[in-house]
Amino acid sequence: MSTRRNFLKYASIGATTALATMGWDSIIQPAASQGTINVKLGAVTGINSIDVWIPEDLGFFQAAGLNAEVITFQSSAKMRDALIAGEIDFSAQAPLHVYLSRLRGVPLNVVANRRNLVDTSLVVRSDLRSQIKSVADLKGRRISAGEIGTWSWAVLVKYLRQNGLSDKDVEYVQSTTASTYSLVKTRQADAAIAGAPDLHRLLKEGTVFQLLNALDPKVHQKYFGAREAMTRAWLSHQRVTAQKPEAVKRLIVAVNRTFTYMHQTPPEQILKAVGKRFDSANLDAILTGLRTELKRSVPKNASISQSAYLADQKVFYDTGIIKKLVPYSQGVFDKFAGNRA
Repeated sequence: MSTRRNFLKYASIGATTALATMGWDSIIQPAASQGTINVKLGAVTGINSIDVWIPEDLGFFQAAGLNAEVITFQSSAKMRDALIAGEIDFSAQAPLHVYLSRLRGVPLNVVANRRNLVDTSLVVRSDLRSQIKSVADLKGRRISAGEIGTWSWAVLVKYLRQNGLSDKDVEYVQSTTASTYSLVKTRQADAAIAGAPDLHRLLKEGTVFQLLNALDPKVHQKYFGAREAMTRAWLSHQRVTAQKPEAVKRLIVAVNRTFTYMHQTPPEQILKAVGKRFDSANLDAILTGLRTELKRSVPKNASISQSAYLADQKVFYDTGIIKKLVPYSQGVFDKFAGNRA
């Protein structure tokens, strides 16, 4: 009953989305009047794909002239492989998959930005506060950060190395069945790289404290060498950008409308619109994420920053996941999204 009441609480908050979407009809109607383009989009489940659920549930894709079928994947690697195979036209995921694919001769591209900042924290169990006061104090400790070779793992290695440690100095805890929340809650992990909603559930319950918060500008600059890092993007394949450029253009229209909506709409109202996409037990944590990480990391528009592209890529280069840097001119198709310094 409590979870149902929780969902209904958010479902009853806010007004309609009409005011937030006013002014877009004149921009989008010409594209829609030219005929609808069928596209398949890939996304993973969870809050990180909220900027995919919003345009799908509120009709922004359709208004931009796209008949968009959104396919969910449990693995980002499987989604990348589907993009390479031509099973989908676009994927909402980390730019890492562009770097990996390009270095193997597969022409994937970033076509739009989705995030401007690293939006995860290094957290430590609260009962260890007196023992762990710095990253160096994590030596010999059990740490969870997703699968080895992923973004979270690479971020952890960056944190360790800049404090005189390596990944060999900690015990890495992985689980294909347990979440970060569960691993920390059950004390299988002493520390973790965590983002919403796990981060906010753990903080609210007093289970952890933040040792490093990448949203802190000083922390972000210190560890990532830039004030921005493009941690998530819309990806596509060169055959799509070459053969279906109008589809890319219309996707950018829907993406820009989504970001405007997210910045102009109260978090409670956003959750009302897409709350059905999430576990009702996590709604409070997701709302907190909308007010904090997402509010700061979601860009104003889809334009791609060259410095943010490089800052993201260097995380994987510095940790050895990729052996060469992929130049912006090769890894990015910014004809419609635009670029900035």
